[in-house]
Amino acid sequence: MAKIDLVMPKMGESIAEGTIIKWTKKEGDRIERDETILEISTDKVDSEIPSTAAGVLAKILVEEGKTVAVGTVIAQIETEGAVAAAVAAAPTDGQVKSAVAAPVEAKKVEAPVAAPMPEAEPVSRQGKRFYSPLVRTIAKQENLSMQELEALPGSGVEGRVTKNDIMAYLENRSLPKPAVGQPMTAPALMPSVAARPAAPPMPPPAVISSMPVDETRVEIMPMDYMRKRIAEHMVMSKQVSPHVYSVSECDMTNIVRYREAIKDEFEKREGTKLTFTPFFIDAVVRAIKDFPMINSSIDGDKVIIKKYINIGIAVALENGLIVPVIKNSDSYNLVGLARATNDIAHRARHKQLKPDEVQGGTFSITNMGSFGNLFGIPVINQPQVAILGIGAITKRPVVINDAIAIRDIVYLSLSYDHRIIDGAYGGQFLERVVYYLENFKPEAR
Repeated sequence: MAKIDLVMPKMGESIAEGTIIKWTKKEGDRIERDETILEISTDKVDSEIPSTAAGVLAKILVEEGKTVAVGTVIAQIETEGAVAAAVAAAPTDGQVKSAVAAPVEAKKVEAPVAAPMPEAEPVSRQGKRFYSPLVRTIAKQENLSMQELEALPGSGVEGRVTKNDIMAYLENRSLPKPAVGQPMTAPALMPSVAARPAAPPMPPPAVISSMPVDETRVEIMPMDYMRKRIAEHMVMSKQVSPHVYSVSECDMTNIVRYREAIKDEFEKREGTKLTFTPFFIDAVVRAIKDFPMINSSIDGDKVIIKKYINIGIAVALENGLIVPVIKNSDSYNLVGLARATNDIAHRARHKQLKPDEVQGGTFSITNMGSFGNLFGIPVINQPQVAILGIGAITKRPVVINDAIAIRDIVYLSLSYDHRIIDGAYGGQFLERVVYYLENFKPEAR
């Protein structure tokens, strides 16, 4: 019998550590090569990790909920023969080398790497400390200085600052109190409101959750890792962006009739289903070209307008939500969008997405209508500045040319960042999306 080491895999160039969410096998279980052995979570995505060899899971070295650096030995697999050990130790795509190479690989991740997200410039690194892309992005959005970052105690591997560390610091950071009659200093982005006193900071979650409860009459359920990350991201978005909302209704009758007429033939010919999502993406892409500020982000006091269009599609999972991205969405026709949306939705639900596929989005779409809701008001997916919410398509009586007709109607909502998108611009963009949907021409697709 030979033992090989299973290490924390490297899921992407900018990924330096991962959290073990769940071991799907326990010590003593027989495992086959490429069989899922555990689930891990990184700053970008949750993934199922296959075993690198067949054998028996001899020992679990890192328990669930722990965060460790890439290359760290997390388990040992007992295999039969040296050949199996050699095969299992060989590096594969998306994985780091095993046992012997692990310390070397761990050193490599200490070197500064370029963050793949164009939305945020990396914070300069000093000393031996490494900051993940997400920590750097949050620090930049919150105008944290390098001195503040360096002073933060880190709970991660080798004292690294994690998302929880920086979010806890931001929640508890107290602003200096001004002298009586002296106005508070305003944020750099809003000099016009410098004379207004800053709003009092929100109480940290610990204050709210510390209320006494009768444990005999409640069920206490701790948040899982994904829910914690979603909570942090949503709170951060509300703190960063002043949200404004617009709602319009759209007549989808022509598209509904077109899809109903061709969906069976389309699936046979193309090998994929034709849902309504590609129609919405197509209309959004066209509207973004007319209103490019919607496809931007904010960096300090600068507005970065993207010349590329990467549409994120919110996908509901059993225990949360993830937003995979269709890169260069404007390069697809309707067939290509149908294939792309079905593919990313399927792989998202089966934890097969790569980290690069959930970052780099420039605009997001979420469909509350799939659950029967008429409409919803979504939270902006940072660092984007707008998100489209799609309601249920329902038949309703409407007035057309002074006559009542039964039409397929959908409510569309747009949430946008009032720092750079005003009501007129946001409302015009939403109406342009409605225009392209209502004037859909099959021959042009």
